Amino acid sequence: MSGHQFIFGRRAVVEALRSGSHIEEIWIAKSAHGEAIREIRSLADPLGVRLKEAEGKRMDTMAAGKNHQGILAMIRSFDFHYVELEEVLSAAEERREKPLVAILDEITDPHNLGAIIRSAECAGFHGVVIPKHRSAEINATVMKTSAGAVSHIRIAQVTNLTQAIETLKEKGLWIYGTDTNAEKMYYEIDPKDGVGIVIGSEGKGMRKAIADHCDFLIKIPMRGKLQSLNASVAAGIIFFDVIRRRYI
Repeated sequence: MSGHQFIFGRRAVVEALRSGSHIEEIWIAKSAHGEAIREIRSLADPLGVRLKEAEGKRMDTMAAGKNHQGILAMIRSFDFHYVELEEVLSAAEERREKPLVAILDEITDPHNLGAIIRSAECAGFHGVVIPKHRSAEINATVMKTSAGAVSHIRIAQVTNLTQAIETLKEKGLWIYGTDTNAEKMYYEIDPKDGVGIVIGSEGKGMRKAIADHCDFLIKIPMRGKLQSLNASVAAGIIFFDVIRRRYI
């Protein structure tokens, strides 16, 4: 199986099938049952995707010990399609909404990246922007962690993140960067306008070069002894507060 990659996990495989990803075959553990398994079988059949069964131990080996939930989808290479930045903005135009964009600065952990993308998609954001370098790429782990959300939200990979931010500002978005030392609180974001929210890496936070291009810096107030949150947790808090105040 050299040269192949796997998407693993029930929800991730369902969403990959729905989105038209080029799946060669799907392996199902002999002990796997339930509604998700039935749905996978019904989606795979009209697409001509081969279905195979295997013992749990073999599945564990194929998944390199990761939690596969009894399902592995094999693809020749991970064929994720990144979009241009303009296509992220087009998603807002198509929905006749002001843009909501998540901008991720050096999120190198694929689990964090997947969790943030999942929150952005669930919150109804129009897209996610990641840098080409010093960032996790969209791979099978991100697909699994996002519960398949990468198939339902536009993700732009850019060479120059600061330039992308300036482009978004020119298109009318206000850019809010997260910083633990900021004076402005996250609930002071104006949700009526186009909004871009920068989430920095968990270890170092947002780079100064990126912070210098933000219109505002915001923070989540902390009352405990620890003064920082996991990047994906912070992103979820901010994303859904913007949605709450924009639509509710």
